[in-house]
Amino acid sequence: MKKTALLLCGLILIPILILGWLSVRLEQNQQQLIQHQFQALVEVKLKSVDGLFQGHFQRLEAVLKSEASELKQNASPQALRELSKSSPYIEQVFILDPTRKPIYPTPTNATAQEIQFLQQTKTLLETPSLFTHSQESNTTIQKANGPAQLVAQAPYSAQLKSVPQTQRLTRSTEKSINAETEIAPLISRRSQATSSIAADSPIASSNISDKQVEQVEPTDSGWIAWYNNTQLQHIYWQTTADNRVMGFAISRARLLSDLINLLPDQSEITAEHPLNNSIITLKNSRGEVSYEWGNAKESSDHLTPVKTLNLSHPLGSWRLEYTTTSLNKPQQNWLEKLLIIVITLSALSVLGWLVYREQTRESRLALQRVNFVNQVSHELKTPLTNVRMYTEMLENQLDDEQVKQKRYLNIINNESKRLTRLIDNVLSFSKLERDSLDLNLQMGTVQECINNTLEAFAPAFAQRGLDPKLTSHCDTNVLLDPHCTEQILNNLFSNAEKYAANSGVLQIECWQEGDYSFIRIHDNGPGIDEYSSRSIFEQFYRASNKLTDGISGTGIGLSIARELARKHGGDLILESTTQGASFLLSLYTPVSLSHSPAKGSL
Repeated sequence: MKKTALLLCGLILIPILILGWLSVRLEQNQQQLIQHQFQALVEVKLKSVDGLFQGHFQRLEAVLKSEASELKQNASPQALRELSKSSPYIEQVFILDPTRKPIYPTPTNATAQEIQFLQQTKTLLETPSLFTHSQESNTTIQKANGPAQLVAQAPYSAQLKSVPQTQRLTRSTEKSINAETEIAPLISRRSQATSSIAADSPIASSNISDKQVEQVEPTDSGWIAWYNNTQLQHIYWQTTADNRVMGFAISRARLLSDLINLLPDQSEITAEHPLNNSIITLKNSRGEVSYEWGNAKESSDHLTPVKTLNLSHPLGSWRLEYTTTSLNKPQQNWLEKLLIIVITLSALSVLGWLVYREQTRESRLALQRVNFVNQVSHELKTPLTNVRMYTEMLENQLDDEQVKQKRYLNIINNESKRLTRLIDNVLSFSKLERDSLDLNLQMGTVQECINNTLEAFAPAFAQRGLDPKLTSHCDTNVLLDPHCTEQILNNLFSNAEKYAANSGVLQIECWQEGDYSFIRIHDNGPGIDEYSSRSIFEQFYRASNKLTDGISGTGIGLSIARELARKHGGDLILESTTQGASFLLSLYTPVSLSHSPAKGSL
């Protein structure tokens, strides 16, 4: 019953464990898919912000090209200084000759602000390769406790590629137009030698026509990002027709203001906004937050960014970070899966309980039947013993002339012995099943047990045409259970009587080796085929063929014989032979009590 209960528990728990494991794997795969899709969408959003910044630099570059075209007509120091003072976007203008030597500003006639600029950009201005496209690298300049120094080079596109105009994230059309025209003051000032450009000039608009861009297209141009006192600075330069370089140092504050102006207002983020429970952070080259927009219950400092995007040149050292609190595992899915597992577990448990109850009921009925058979067998054993005793007494009182009466009494005696053997098998089978069979070890000889059994089977062998021939070398006193040994021999002789009738000689050999006794019983009957030989020792197995059909039997004789032999410390095997069937019995029979095992432990 314990094995049945454990088996049912295994049948219930294994599907539940498999179902739970599959649910966990499915949930993990769903979470990974959701995160992958979410990060892809976030990357698109962050790249759209990067596109806005690139569009701003394109528009700024177009205006600076136009400004440089105007300065070609009047590039006097006074006009250049006036441009630096009046433009909110330009901090300083510089010009390099064809050999890339500074011709403006120069230390001899420079103002204090220009001298400071020359000191800060000394390394930059002394590196002519920065102002040419022969090297395919972008340059970053670092100023550390003195003049600016060249510290790194990174891949870049010297001239910004054409980027489609991208609408602002959440601003209205009116705000977008106003923001795009904020660069107009760059070109509002002109020198006295040139005519002023009206406020509604096409240059003031961010959408410059291809013809206008072509008119001011420089021979070579590009952006340089460099550091000044740990602050990122931007310089736009271009070469003129006479191979000079004209550069513009951009105002950091105004550039940051313009970039932030392209981003959504924090006040516009509502509960229905796509950025609800999410934050996008713009960080500068020092990792400081330059701007942050979105709406989340927690601060971005306490959240791990879901996605980080480094901006394109010339903002390559800046980055965008997207953090959110809404990308959590859905508890509803877990509850649904848990409910399914609980329902499945309950259904399997109920089914297992019903099976176990039915199995228990069947086992109780089977046990009751076995107990009934055992009780009847015990009740039958005493009358059979009396029948045998009175039969033998009556047979001894008959005269020799009463042959017919003696034959009748002999039949009664033989049949009572057969019933006794059958009852002994049933009782032994029941004890073996309950593991309650104990051996009664005593000193005796194996040959004596063989002789007693042969004597009991002599009438049956004579009637069935069998002639037993014993070759014995087992006359030494050993420790054994005579009743157990005789019962094994009874089953083997009974098997030969049934299936090897009229086969002639029944060869019986007995010998001893050390503490073991061996008995071989070999008949000349039809034998046992290979298929049946693999199952002949199983309980209730009976080979079915023309030779065995019609022969009575229970199918437990050989199984009981093997179990009793193993209980006695030996074994019973079927030997391979060309004629008939040959069984080899081995028993553990020590020659003295000092070698005997504990009672019942064999």
